Amino acid sequence: MSTTTLVMLVGAALLGFWAVGAYNRLVRLRGAAIAAWGPLDAQLRRRQALAIELTERLGAEAALDDEVGRVTLATLAAATRQAQAATDHAQVRPTRAGAIQSLALAEGVLEGALRPLRVLIELRPQLLDAPDTGTGLQGLLEALQDCEAQLGFARRLFNDAVRAFNTAVHELPTCLLAAVYGFKPAATLQVATPDRGPDSQIASVFGERA
Repeated sequence: MSTTTLVMLVGAALLGFWAVGAYNRLVRLRGAAIAAWGPLDAQLRRRQALAIELTERLGAEAALDDEVGRVTLATLAAATRQAQAATDHAQVRPTRAGAIQSLALAEGVLEGALRPLRVLIELRPQLLDAPDTGTGLQGLLEALQDCEAQLGFARRLFNDAVRAFNTAVHELPTCLLAAVYGFKPAATLQVATPDRGPDSQIASVFGERA
């Protein structure tokens, strides 16, 4: 066996070892992003369930049986259904960028719908003072606050895992292997809501000052 042939065989072997290692790294990082989706999915669904419970509980209250209250609850119900559908879609493949971007939009709408509801509850303290519903409503609000804190933590873990995967997909020469085997960049879950105060939101959406 000539030296040239030997060098070529060694080079091919080294290339093969690198390709296997790079492929396994991509699989591992993508698996870590999918695993990080689990806790995030649980908190997203928990908040959606709390939003539904809030809507149902407040829907029977006379204190919200006016135009502002009805529109606020209807907006929250619609936003929750949209967020649920987007979460179901993202659950199928959480590393698909389009699904996560759609979820981010839906979550932004849901957060925007929850803000004026909190303001209305603050402006109508009789809701929390009612002996038959006040304690349960306060418990729901506290559970929602706790859920949002845990949701923020789960979102950061998911986004960190996605960024690690995306870094591997984009770096040379791994990006060449990623292109061959169909490893596409994922999307972080970035939720943005309009930068306006809750009072101004109610005034602009419902046509009256809080």
